[in-house]
Amino acid sequence: MRRLTAIALALALCCAAAAHAQQPAKKKRLVKPGPKAKEEIVVRPEPKTKEDILKTVDRPVPKEGLLARVLNAITFDTKYGPFIPFPVVDSSKDLGPSFGVMPVIAVRNQKTGDIKSVIVPSVNYNANLRTTLTYRHYIFPDAKRYFILRASRSERVERELMSYYYTPGVFGSDFRFSLEAKHWVTGKPSYYGPGIDSKRSDKSNYSMQTTGEEAILDIPLANHLFLNVDHSYAVKKVGPGPVEDGQLKENFPAVYAHASEERRFHANRFSLVYDDTDHPFLPKIGTYASASVLYSNRRLGSDYEYRTYSFQMKNYYNYKEEGRYVTAVHYLLQFQRGDALPFYAMPQLGESTGLRMAGDGRFTGRGKFVFNIEERITLSKTPFYKFISETEIAPFLDVGTVFDKVSSFRARDLKYGPGISARLVIRPQLVATVDFAHGSEGTNAIIRVGYPF
Repeated sequence: MRRLTAIALALALCCAAAAHAQQPAKKKRLVKPGPKAKEEIVVRPEPKTKEDILKTVDRPVPKEGLLARVLNAITFDTKYGPFIPFPVVDSSKDLGPSFGVMPVIAVRNQKTGDIKSVIVPSVNYNANLRTTLTYRHYIFPDAKRYFILRASRSERVERELMSYYYTPGVFGSDFRFSLEAKHWVTGKPSYYGPGIDSKRSDKSNYSMQTTGEEAILDIPLANHLFLNVDHSYAVKKVGPGPVEDGQLKENFPAVYAHASEERRFHANRFSLVYDDTDHPFLPKIGTYASASVLYSNRRLGSDYEYRTYSFQMKNYYNYKEEGRYVTAVHYLLQFQRGDALPFYAMPQLGESTGLRMAGDGRFTGRGKFVFNIEERITLSKTPFYKFISETEIAPFLDVGTVFDKVSSFRARDLKYGPGISARLVIRPQLVATVDFAHGSEGTNAIIRVGYPF
């Protein structure tokens, strides 16, 4: 499981407002000329281009705020870089609370003094998983490229070995490429039955095992327009989960019998993508839109023959060119045609798939619709060991549903989940998020790495 430092997020919540109050943003004052002008009139010019907007996003950073002073107080500086011993508190609607310790070790480039990588080991305890040991290594060759290495093992059920690489310029070209390989066993998700009318009382825990790879290549066609080619191969199956009360094998024996058999998934997805966002992981402005079809064929080594169609759009509107208020909007329509698939290979709606108030895998169907909107408000910027740490708060609304076919979509089936997020953005690539969401599924608290979209 992916856990982050609750103390850093708590600092973002508790200290950011004070830091922002101490470091108010300065506004330029322009005077309208006039022979009889007796007082200054504040004029705010509208941005002319995307480049003008991005210049204001990179506005000067405050010298030091309350957050920086707290971080400095708990940081040990070493020859190789800063060492920060963070406690960890995690919450999961599916597995319950976890706690432990997660030291953060930033490694400097000895020649330039810049941070070139971050090592994050951790040990934590959960009543269902028992003790979990995790090693994470984030490597930043430059401001755009990104490596992740991660290994994890729990006393019960969970295992992970994962490597990931992303580069926006293959051999100096405009081609964008990413590659991921992993062996992953997670005991977090649950199954509640098919459809939007499934009952919370039927919640059934299981473990999901995935071994495979995924390679993605973005080929530029025109200005901001790409052809995205996504190849993936994975072997999947389900098994007993760590939560003893309510197992999939007991509550849905026929579903478990089918899903527990090892299945091969060899799929190729082709997407037409428009992307003029300013950053692949921490966007402040721009639009990302895609239309795709995923095709799986038995003749290519898959156990199933099916197609998945997806239409997605993400828009980031930078209010009044300041970079402080960013309205982020996400739309997704997805549906499948072809063979009947195991439930875990169908579109799902839940905590990590568009509806933060619910547990993972809460709703399952042959198709789904998701709409998310949030207002990302930057409260402060704090320099910390050559990182730019931005504290951010984001009220949001999640809306979504699942269906058997597009023609059966009904607005009355939509589920609504308002909430609020607190975030600590550490450039060039990372954002730590804690989400609080509430709706018909109750209240959910989530700690994660990365933006939800």
